[in-house]
Amino acid sequence: MSGPDRKLILIVDDTPTNVAVVSGVLKDLFRTKVATNGEKALAIATAAEKPDLILLDVMMPGMDGYEVCRRLKANPYTAEIPVIFLTAKTDSLDEEKGFEVGAVDYIHKPFSSPIVLARVKTQLALQAALGEAQDARNQADTLLHALLPKKAADEIRSIGTVIPRRYENVAVLFCDVTNFTAYCDKHEPEDVVSRLDALFVIFERITAKHGLEKIKTIGDGFMAVAGLLHKHHDPVGAAVRCGLEMTSTLIDAHLDWEVRVGVHAGPVVAGVVGQERYQFDIWGDTVNVAARMVGMSAPGSVATTKEIWETISSAFDGESLGMLEIKGKGAISVFGLRLRASP
Repeated sequence: MSGPDRKLILIVDDTPTNVAVVSGVLKDLFRTKVATNGEKALAIATAAEKPDLILLDVMMPGMDGYEVCRRLKANPYTAEIPVIFLTAKTDSLDEEKGFEVGAVDYIHKPFSSPIVLARVKTQLALQAALGEAQDARNQADTLLHALLPKKAADEIRSIGTVIPRRYENVAVLFCDVTNFTAYCDKHEPEDVVSRLDALFVIFERITAKHGLEKIKTIGDGFMAVAGLLHKHHDPVGAAVRCGLEMTSTLIDAHLDWEVRVGVHAGPVVAGVVGQERYQFDIWGDTVNVAARMVGMSAPGSVATTKEIWETISSAFDGESLGMLEIKGKGAISVFGLRLRASP
């Protein structure tokens, strides 16, 4: 291993002979720095290039090894550096004290070269393994938060699952893209996916802007909610305003795409299904009605039921679309909503 790539070991001992012995054991495999007292050891440990491991004498004039170790562990910058005590003390109480202040191991004097080398290699290998495990956990957390809403991801990290729950007064928004299937049939897959991805990225920004949470995409469909995992003072109004901004979104005027949006509100059940691939989802009549509303909406408007319209009519313009047949519900009164024009 070349010089800069070799691990850096800080040797802290006030006896030159001990320093010479330990340095001689390590010099062919590691870079070393030496401190002859606790103050100098702390200065080296907190420098820009901190050591990967510290070999620390217990008995030193002034600040002893126990106090040096305490200070290292109290400083977030140096807390993770493994400390191995070098000592002539063999009493179990002395070792217990060392472990209490944060040491990971003991090497007893007089030194045995194979033992020094083995203990150092073991601790460095352990630190490397812990670092790799933390990196893997960070990557898993990043993926989990990309797949699930933050609160659901945090619950999985905490207890290993998301407890199914019923939520009241949740606004559910569905939107889809008209003419999308025809576009798919006439264009290359890379172009289709690229353009749909660009549109959904815009939708994600719009949902965040209005305080909604994206739940999932299904083909060219996009589902989001307000008032589910996060409280919202006006979930229905936020969902309608979000939907209206979505309907006005164009990534390319030549695509001949139009966005249709349906909104409904009420109770839903939410939870996670699947094991190989987590899927956070919501279910219930509220979800079904919101999905049915999509096909009833006209470009530039949001379709919803008369029940919802009556709760928000003071904030939006709307018109009756009549009694429309909704799968699973029969004929219900549907309204198309628009932003209220400024006086």
